[in-house]
Amino acid sequence: MGTSSSGNAVALAIALVVVVSGGSYALSRLALQQAQEEGAPLAKQRAVEREAALRQKRMAELLKTLEDSIATHPLDSMMVISAGNVSYDLGQFDKAAQYYETFLTSIDPSKTAVRIDYAYALFQSGNVEKGKNVLLAVIAKEPKNQSALFNLAVMYIEESNTEKALETFRECYKADPASDIGKRAALAVQQLETTT
Repeated sequence: MGTSSSGNAVALAIALVVVVSGGSYALSRLALQQAQEEGAPLAKQRAVEREAALRQKRMAELLKTLEDSIATHPLDSMMVISAGNVSYDLGQFDKAAQYYETFLTSIDPSKTAVRIDYAYALFQSGNVEKGKNVLLAVIAKEPKNQSALFNLAVMYIEESNTEKALETFRECYKADPASDIGKRAALAVQQLETTT
């Protein structure tokens, strides 16, 4: 009987260890799952940041390739405009403005879309008045050019000139209320009117 009772005690001890360790395992899994759920947004953010860094690296490599090609073909319209656009996307607004200016003065001065990007690149690189004046010249020729109007309104916002921004966003909306840019202008007007 003494052996059987000690056998029962051992069995009970083993059962307790299994239950306790099983419970401990379940608690560990629960803690791990909670940590994963809490860390998921951070992991997503880090993945987005890695992807953005990789994109920046690829764009910088592309810009270098374009610049090498431009050195041998300085007035190749596709390379010059592409170099301007990639510089713009990289936030290298001084460089973008130079490429756009080269395009507009030496290749095709009639490209309004390039002129609008040129104006914004100038503005972002610190040539604020020159950038606004380029857009005002576009608007003088094309009073319903919504891209020019919208970009000018954004410039006014960045200067904290809410009154001029509202006026310009309204002009942009009136030019074509049904267009995507017209709808965005209407939304900007709504937001500005509620915050001022």
